[in-house]
Amino acid sequence: VGMVENVPLNEGTTNKRIRTETSNSDGGEGVSLKQNYTAGDYFKTMQIAMLDGRAFTPDDHGNARGNVIVSRTAAERLWPGQNAVGQRIQREDQTAWETVVGVVNDVMQDGFRDKAEAVVYFPMVDTSADGGRTVSSPAYVIKTTRAETITPEVRALVREVAPEAPMYRIFTLAGLAKDSMAELSFTLLTLGITAALSLLLGTIGLYGVLSYIVGERTREIGVRMALGAKAAQVRRMVVAHGARVVGMGVAVGIVAALLFTRTLGSLLFGVQPVDALTYAIMSIAMIGIGLLASYLPARHASNLDPVESLRTE
Repeated sequence: VGMVENVPLNEGTTNKRIRTETSNSDGGEGVSLKQNYTAGDYFKTMQIAMLDGRAFTPDDHGNARGNVIVSRTAAERLWPGQNAVGQRIQREDQTAWETVVGVVNDVMQDGFRDKAEAVVYFPMVDTSADGGRTVSSPAYVIKTTRAETITPEVRALVREVAPEAPMYRIFTLAGLAKDSMAELSFTLLTLGITAALSLLLGTIGLYGVLSYIVGERTREIGVRMALGAKAAQVRRMVVAHGARVVGMGVAVGIVAALLFTRTLGSLLFGVQPVDALTYAIMSIAMIGIGLLASYLPARHASNLDPVESLRTE
């Protein structure tokens, strides 16, 4: 079980201007970073990897030593190329200096498409701050395989320990993740349906064009077959024509996709806008579908009777 002032993937944390000893000596104003307050086994429960140093201990919440933990991005921004553990920071409007005791991995606080922000984690009971600070309404983070059914048990436990404490805004992390992706999922679903319809119409259109071409070239095909052309040669001729059309379409599509990578990049998560493997797989798939659409008219052309073809006006 862990405690945190704000649950990840919701409203997020607040900003605080942080100064290091170097920026303080230079007269700088410091860097504006996110701040959060945690306790218990928060990092372990949320599977946020400890990259260096240690997590908070009970002593960190009950004395005035002023220990903090920073995220990887915060460490890189405040002390580039240096070890963050042991460094000291000072919050705006405060005189106390606080020591970094650990560095944790970055967390996507507001959504999967957003870049991880630099965060400084403070003890939940922050006695190091000028005047002290206690979070009156913390969020409890519980890791369990019964996330969907454990709520009544947690309510009973909270009621037993603190009868007057309300329990509200209950979430599962899977639900928060799903909600953060809802708008994007709808957009991708719409794009997927549009793409499927475009592929279907393109396949039908290619089939129709090639069927029309075969009809227009009936006499030519009849002459070729009367002069000894085999059925396989006729099929290859028609399929090759369709392959050229498909090849040009794929080339145009790749160029258009490259031109719109900046727009598409905002809709992607975990995939680079220009991914060679994705482009290759989709190109092969498009060519395969195009060849299939070309084969049916080609098969019809190879089955023509040369005598009947030559009689066609």
